[in-house]
Amino acid sequence: MAREPTGYPEASPLDAIAGKGFLRRLTPMLIAEMAHAGHEAWYPARTVLIAPSYGPAILVSGALRYFLADPDGRQVTIRYVGPGGLVGTVIPEESDTRGSVEVLTDSVLLHLNAKNLWSLTATRPEMAEALLNESVSRMRAAYRALRSRAFSTVPERVARDIIDRTAIAGPLRAGANVEVTQQALADAVGSVREVVARALAQLRREGMITSTRSRITILDPVALRRAAGDVA
Repeated sequence: MAREPTGYPEASPLDAIAGKGFLRRLTPMLIAEMAHAGHEAWYPARTVLIAPSYGPAILVSGALRYFLADPDGRQVTIRYVGPGGLVGTVIPEESDTRGSVEVLTDSVLLHLNAKNLWSLTATRPEMAEALLNESVSRMRAAYRALRSRAFSTVPERVARDIIDRTAIAGPLRAGANVEVTQQALADAVGSVREVVARALAQLRREGMITSTRSRITILDPVALRRAAGDVA
């Protein structure tokens, strides 16, 4: 017997990542309701998306870096986003402070219909709760970035950035690899390449990592966390 149509597709590009990032807060039905009015778009690595031009979106695959930048080119990284993560906002008012998103690896975004998402927020308490929790997580990330920029040394910031980049793909562990150049690290931590090169050399001397021009391999996760200020 044929099933009655549900109004939503049988499969969603979000099905495979339903337990990750922002999506882990939502039921399968709510994910389907959110996704059905969206459209996918592919972005090559090194693309920079400026808010609010891209609107609310879910990262289907790839990796993103959310950052703020000064006109003089200095940057501060706010957070990294992996599959299942939400970028953008449903709030229609523009802000004086606009974040940017750097595409770290070739990525696919599911751009959501803002009106549909706003309607779900207004009528489905679980969506409103998920977005509230997302906002709290973003605020904590912003406070952590502010604390790091104000009080941490460059080696501490570099260690933290390596940890955060690693977390996109999975847990921090010995043998985990991060594809990143010294210049990209410098941009991410608000420093210059020469200073970051010295910080990496220090981490190598202390046996926490090995590195090449574009790859860092974790050797001692506990020591690296300590260097980032996570472990007493």
